[in-house]
Amino acid sequence: MSLAAIAFAGAIVVAFLLPHERKFVRSEGLLTSSKQMLAHLRNKQLIATYAVGFGVLFNFITTFTYVSFYLAAPPFNLSASWLGAIFVVYLAGSLLTPWTGWAVARFGRRRFTVRVIAIWILGIALTLAPSLPLIIAGLAISAACGLICQAISTGYVTVTAKVGRSSAVGLYVTSFYVGGSFGAALGGLAWNYGGWPACVVLVVAMLAIMSLIVIFAWTRRAPAPTEVPPIEPP
Repeated sequence: MSLAAIAFAGAIVVAFLLPHERKFVRSEGLLTSSKQMLAHLRNKQLIATYAVGFGVLFNFITTFTYVSFYLAAPPFNLSASWLGAIFVVYLAGSLLTPWTGWAVARFGRRRFTVRVIAIWILGIALTLAPSLPLIIAGLAISAACGLICQAISTGYVTVTAKVGRSSAVGLYVTSFYVGGSFGAALGGLAWNYGGWPACVVLVVAMLAIMSLIVIFAWTRRAPAPTEVPPIEPP
């Protein structure tokens, strides 16, 4: 079965299984949608979130494109089949992502995201170890942290955009895929310059930028108001 047939079959399954949208308000026209998009681009919180999305796919493409070159060469000499099987590490993120909402509510969006990025840095650094099991573990950590960051940032878009949420998400997706294109290009330059260690440095640099964006550009959670007990009449 061709990839096109698989994609078509998957689209049919999604169309039948996904619930219908609720409370959807259609845009009044192209002009209104354009104004909403321009308004989104003036929203500093959304711009910061788009930057995080840019970094997520940037790191994914850099990591999982050029680690294949690294593992195909000595001393690992992995075959094409084994290199393809590496993507099973994405399952780690699939298992952890459903807990993202609970973790955000428990630790706060900014604090939790910064912690996830810190763990992501440790994971990508682990791929420098001269051991295939440790490299696979590092890739699993990287994949899990990346998918968690993706879930947090997309959720933040829908919370931040008060109107035109579909266009806000569309801009996020655009930034996300542009980041992937830059990750492929700059990752190639890093690979040509210094091999896999240079790619790791590039990913760590992007993760550091993402962390700074989250710390300084995402709003802090407003403290809950303190309840004042009523004054009893004398």
